[in-house]
Amino acid sequence: MDSEFEKIYEWTNEKIEKERKKVKEYKKDVRQSEGLLIGIIIICLIIAFLTDVQMAKYIFMTVAGFMFLFCTFYLFKYERKIIDKQNEHSEYSLAELATHIKDGFIYEEDEEISGSFYRKSGFNRIYKELISKGVITGTKQNHTISLSNIIVKSQTKELFRGIFVYGTLNHSMDEIDVMRVNCKNNKKEKYEIAGQNLYIYAENMNKARSVLTDEVIEKATQFKSEINLNFEMMVNKNLIFFRFFDNDIITKPITNEKETKQYLYKYYRIIEFVADFINSIDK
Repeated sequence: MDSEFEKIYEWTNEKIEKERKKVKEYKKDVRQSEGLLIGIIIICLIIAFLTDVQMAKYIFMTVAGFMFLFCTFYLFKYERKIIDKQNEHSEYSLAELATHIKDGFIYEEDEEISGSFYRKSGFNRIYKELISKGVITGTKQNHTISLSNIIVKSQTKELFRGIFVYGTLNHSMDEIDVMRVNCKNNKKEKYEIAGQNLYIYAENMNKARSVLTDEVIEKATQFKSEINLNFEMMVNKNLIFFRFFDNDIITKPITNEKETKQYLYKYYRIIEFVADFINSIDK
């Protein structure tokens, strides 16, 4: 993790420490209540097993049964609430991270990425539903960048789950696609990026390769190795789009300081990478 992020995380961590403690205290209270319920069930079962009085045995077995049902309901309900609290902490952490990124970003929890931007990217031209969870937006190196966790679904299956990012270009460019799909019947010219399971598609490959030079591609492949996420990219006129395949988004809450730091670093590095990548090709 680079020194700039360490500074940002130090400032961010001061802000989110109170929120993290609230989550821990809530989780502790739930666990204590769960322990009490399980203890009552065990005591009832022991008494029912030891007593020779049939009525008492029946009563304690019945109480144990009802307590087991109640405990199951309690566990289901409050485990879900623990996850919700942890997700709230994730959202709060992203909001604090955004405000400390150099040049100024904001995190809008209730905002959604517009479906029109995702359609412009061309990643999935036809889909039924796009779920967007919060948006980080800001300007870096004179380019506007927006990022959101999204899930894209068709009528019958999930098409994409991960992080979607788009940024503005100062110069309009012909369409260039960098995709994981090896399309053999595409009318565009194709260039395989060796060892990366990625293919460049463009109507004029020489022109596309003058933009996506070996140096630019190497930056992208190094970044892919660093964050361990597959990605696809598309340039379309004055916009550039990325999507990072990340199954952990939305459904995986962060639970401790180490996870919080790793979670925030991923988003920080994606924003840094996209800004640097745009700057490299927008000349």
